[in-house]
Amino acid sequence: MRKATENQTVKEWIEWLEFFRKHNYNLSKDECIALRDAITTYSSVAEKFFFEAIIPMCKGLAHKIYETYKVVINIRDISTWVYAGMYDGGKWTRFSTYRGDQSIFAWTATCASQIVFKELDKQHLITPSSNLSATNTSLTLKSMQYDSERQMVIDLVEVPELHSVLTMIYVNRMTDEQIMAEKGLSKPLLRKTVRTAETMLKEALIDKESMLVVRSNGKIVNLVREALSDCSGVFQTSTSDDAMAIAEKQLYTDNEENELHVLQSQFRPGLPFLEQWVLFVVDRAQEMPWTTEEQTVFYERFYNNEDPVALARRLGRRRTWIDNKFHKLNVEITTYIINWLNANIKKKIINIIHYEQENYNSKRPEDYCFRDKRSRTRL
Repeated sequence: MRKATENQTVKEWIEWLEFFRKHNYNLSKDECIALRDAITTYSSVAEKFFFEAIIPMCKGLAHKIYETYKVVINIRDISTWVYAGMYDGGKWTRFSTYRGDQSIFAWTATCASQIVFKELDKQHLITPSSNLSATNTSLTLKSMQYDSERQMVIDLVEVPELHSVLTMIYVNRMTDEQIMAEKGLSKPLLRKTVRTAETMLKEALIDKESMLVVRSNGKIVNLVREALSDCSGVFQTSTSDDAMAIAEKQLYTDNEENELHVLQSQFRPGLPFLEQWVLFVVDRAQEMPWTTEEQTVFYERFYNNEDPVALARRLGRRRTWIDNKFHKLNVEITTYIINWLNANIKKKIINIIHYEQENYNSKRPEDYCFRDKRSRTRL
């Protein structure tokens, strides 16, 4: 297969990206620069890159977000956020700073983590660490694998003497006796110094909330989560393809006491719950103040699961426009449904609405037997 620098046309770039996706190899600096230029020049190459080439990275990021925040995110949402953030209204601001000093994929992973966490914070999908304190957390530095990462964490402490003591303990692995001899401290004074230093470090980590690094294997790690342990156990959910099994365990049960199930059975008794839910969402969508085009996008993507490329072609739009619009409509209708349910049933079921609406997006309509034929008419 030719090198990236040999690609001259959009077709050649698409073919090369497909080859690279299956046969990954280390790109040269010139190849990285060439790929950068192709992404910012050709929309088809950009779509191939963000929606296919970096999917493994997006999956890894989604997994780490779940591990860190117990928030489940759809892989396509991550790809769309990253594409929109990098595109920046056509300015490609971030890519303009890329000089090929590291792999374009590793560099994109760093940018992606920043973009995604900003979006999660904007949508209030992550739980800030403001409810944590030095008293209800503990340091887990000793269990961290890499000295370099431990040092990055310790560098948050700016007081030289305290920084030095923490480095001796967690990076240099010196004994108490060695530290006392080095610093000229008594044992009680060393203990007091360590307590002060560790408290300052925990407070710095809590204030930081996230320290994302990309390891040589491409894995994204939040050093705050690696270095700090807490018992909050907060569980939040947005939407997910990969965590469908988790969501189903939480929600799609046969428990007749589930209040949402009970509510739905009042509208369409006898139908399977998921079918009831889909039809309920379609009903609510018809109440939204959307344009005819927006109604079509939501219905075709949510209910008929029409391929976004085919839908974009039919509507005379770009595929990225379809993805961004569908994501925006999903956020709007989820908010609307929460408010609707808040006004109609007990508030305690609201916490599961995000699961029900957004997890359906990772299922295909043919997985279910729809009995209400009226709702299958096209908009």
